[in-house]
Amino acid sequence: MTLMQNDFYDSAERLFGEACTPAVIRQIEAGADTASLWSELSSVGFADALLPESADGAALTLTEVWPMLFSMGRHAVPLPYAQTLLARAWLQQAHATTCAQASVLAQGLPEGPITFAPFRVVADSAGVQATSVSFGLTATWVLAQSETQVWLLPTSRAQRTLSGGYGSLDADLSWSADVAKASLLGEFKQPQFRELLALSLAVLIAGAADHVFEMTLGWANQREQFGKPIGRFQALQQQISEVAEQVFGARMAAEMACRSATWQPSPALVALAKAQTSQAVARVVAVAHAVHGAIGVTKEFDLQLYTRRLNEWSRAGGGAGYWSGILGQQVLGAKSSALDFVRTELFAEPAA
Repeated sequence: MTLMQNDFYDSAERLFGEACTPAVIRQIEAGADTASLWSELSSVGFADALLPESADGAALTLTEVWPMLFSMGRHAVPLPYAQTLLARAWLQQAHATTCAQASVLAQGLPEGPITFAPFRVVADSAGVQATSVSFGLTATWVLAQSETQVWLLPTSRAQRTLSGGYGSLDADLSWSADVAKASLLGEFKQPQFRELLALSLAVLIAGAADHVFEMTLGWANQREQFGKPIGRFQALQQQISEVAEQVFGARMAAEMACRSATWQPSPALVALAKAQTSQAVARVVAVAHAVHGAIGVTKEFDLQLYTRRLNEWSRAGGGAGYWSGILGQQVLGAKSSALDFVRTELFAEPAA
């Protein structure tokens, strides 16, 4: 079954297409309250899609929710909705296995959008500081980790400072020592959120790139020069076809990273997906704006809503160079050959 024939995708496209219009995105970027948008988006139950039935979830796998995550990227949802699905699944598992302090989750899973802060988090006697948190301005909670300590921190009790450029939803956040102490989930020896943040961003990039390509192709077929659509000029056709390859490659890598029989992704596929999607962004954005001309960067035109977010997501959670390095370390650390690593770890073929 292809993505476009998937019932989950069709439902998600209708929901996000109606709720996350360019006008809504502009309002939220300007500082509008996000409560009504979150209420509308969460009312359909997508946020609990990865939870087990015992926790009143839909017990779906990562493979099954991939179309919904992709659609979130297509519509540049200005909330960490993709991250929330993964965060709630992680919290449920941590609570069920008693890895997390029961007192923090005594009232059940938290309500509201949740984002991750796996990098640039510092804990000291003054509290916890997290720098350049993706969706830090529109999240209600932050799952943060510094060394072995993990917190579930409320943004309502944080000092928030804008950390990105125009229209950015990223923020620097800091919490007092008292809030940090009350929000501590426990000690975890391994990094918990690095791959989850990278996966969510990779799928969002794939979706947004698909939408930008769709806009670019439509503009090339609509805009005329010398009596014919500019899309008929060979130079533009070559550039647009190159972008089509980049967009399809990003989509394939993101979809591969979501191939899982549980809610947890393969670390190797996540590294591949974030590296592939992040490296595709520069070319996709450059050609899209070249085809649109000067109008594409204007505040009134919708293209910049998606290309700005693509640039932001490509850097967040580690860029192409970082994740290529992580993937390289995994290949070098494997006991098998590079070819066998690709076959077994990336394409899930049985070992010889």
